[in-house]
Amino acid sequence: MSIFNDLIQFYNNRNSENWNFAKHYVPEFFESKFIVHWDYGIIENFPFDKYPLKTETLEEINTRVKIEQEFNVLLKDEKLYKKISITDLANIFNVPFSHKTTNLIPETPGTSFLDNLSLSKLKESLKRLSENSQLNLLIYDSEDYNYHTDLKKEYINIELEKYFELQEMFGFQLETCLFTENMEWCLTTAEEAPMLLGCKNEMESEIKQKMNLELFKVGNEQEMY
Repeated sequence: MSIFNDLIQFYNNRNSENWNFAKHYVPEFFESKFIVHWDYGIIENFPFDKYPLKTETLEEINTRVKIEQEFNVLLKDEKLYKKISITDLANIFNVPFSHKTTNLIPETPGTSFLDNLSLSKLKESLKRLSENSQLNLLIYDSEDYNYHTDLKKEYINIELEKYFELQEMFGFQLETCLFTENMEWCLTTAEEAPMLLGCKNEMESEIKQKMNLELFKVGNEQEMY
């Protein structure tokens, strides 16, 4: 029996009018489900109260340009941003603390996801989690990428270097499930969903210790975004 059979059956049997739930991406035999939250950064002393959220007038446009030039934010250089916890971010902007916090704050160049830092932390975390474990990868939408001849549906005993090579090539938009051979935990990606980590209940403590990125536990019927 293929180690992929249960996963393939799960993904093939999905049918929903609302895909905004973790239960559609993380199989039910992983009892605990977490959103893996990318690190977030903020520019210290950025004038959020003066930065126009609309550009309906020439004055608003000029104010925006002046602030953007002053803080040199056009290139979105991560070095400009200081990492901030989601709790502190919620407090600064007076919005509820949750996995949706970054969607509730004003959209300005004064805050940004820290992609490079987050990717580095994810690599470190998975390396720790997968010690003494064999990893396997299912790409359940691989047929949509037939033009890429090297892309397979199933990868047995995949190296993390290969996993990240594939994910970075497709911008983490592939529909995938990375999992340990003993099914203790999995990591899923999808075009229309955040990165999710599923695990057995008894693995929760170890997962939280070894993951460097913020985790938000979500229920099966809890909206993700």
